[in-house]
Amino acid sequence: MKPPMWLVATVGAAVIRALGLTWRIRVEEGSKLDAARALSPRVIFVFWHGRLLPLSYTHRNRRVHVLASEHADGEMLGQTIRRLGYGHVRGSSTRGGTRALLELVEKARAGFDLAVTVDGPRGPAGVVKAGVVEVARQTGAAILPITCASDRRRVFRSWDAFELPAPFARIVVRYGDPVRVEPAEAGRDAIERRRLDIERELTRITAEADRSARGDRA
Repeated sequence: MKPPMWLVATVGAAVIRALGLTWRIRVEEGSKLDAARALSPRVIFVFWHGRLLPLSYTHRNRRVHVLASEHADGEMLGQTIRRLGYGHVRGSSTRGGTRALLELVEKARAGFDLAVTVDGPRGPAGVVKAGVVEVARQTGAAILPITCASDRRRVFRSWDAFELPAPFARIVVRYGDPVRVEPAEAGRDAIERRRLDIERELTRITAEADRSARGDRA
């Protein structure tokens, strides 16, 4: 018999906290968060699905509202992150999408930061979905790319190459350049340009974080 979801989520959150206590965490380009706050008091953190686990620890207890799908794995993620001090918005680009975007807009207008795995919930990996651009356009919230890397980790054979850092791993958290989407940027071409901007920046900072975690400064 499968254990109840609440129990799995409780254990999962406890494991993340325990792992996080062992990690050696370094934040790079932290001033980019200040730059995003200068653009807007509300921030939308955007990151790749495969890198979410360390970030769920480093940004816990900040009342950030996270978009997670309505699939079973998304519900598990939602219940787990709620135990780490996050809000949970149900939905994705493929299921419950319109309602989820409306709820994200509502949460941002209420003053909360948001977090979105922009290539989730099912991929393709490394391709940003456009919904986050529309949320930013409607709310004025600044989009802030963020990523992480570790020197010792297990990489799963999943669509997102999900990474599980080892105990006592060195973790690099890196911020990218913030993006502000103006209300007038409503056309398909304008949204596509912004989507590509985010995708390129996430790709760039992830490669830089990987090099930094390995100790490769070249």
